[in-house]
Amino acid sequence: MKFYLKIDPDAEESVSVVCGRVSETVKRIEALCGEAEAFDGVLYGVDGDEVVPLELSEVICFFTKNNKVYAFVGTHEYAVRYRIKQIMECVDDRFVKINQGCIANVRQIQKFVVSFGGALKVVFKNGYTDYVSRRETANLKRRLGL
Repeated sequence: MKFYLKIDPDAEESVSVVCGRVSETVKRIEALCGEAEAFDGVLYGVDGDEVVPLELSEVICFFTKNNKVYAFVGTHEYAVRYRIKQIMECVDDRFVKINQGCIANVRQIQKFVVSFGGALKVVFKNGYTDYVSRRETANLKRRLGL
């Protein structure tokens, strides 16, 4: 594989790959480029053939399912192209990480239910439920002033 790098301070940053087949190296380059893309403040959700701009105040939570990230808005799930880590870095203080695969909008939480083992279950206003991981419990309590 040949590698060519041209540094031009006036050019828009881009990556081009010319290859005969998609190898593991090409997949890694593609993943690195996807991680480097910055969250631009406008979040779009995809539902089938529809692409919808999402208002962060209406998002109940961001969660992962089948290795994809979704945003819950009302009772609809919209696929988003960013990873949980990228979303967490760019959202404001109304969102808090409740487990490895879920970021919750604290203004959309209806209640917490303590289970027999001491785990916290979050019930959102739309009826969706998820659990707070042990690792995130202290941070959540601190953020909510509990």
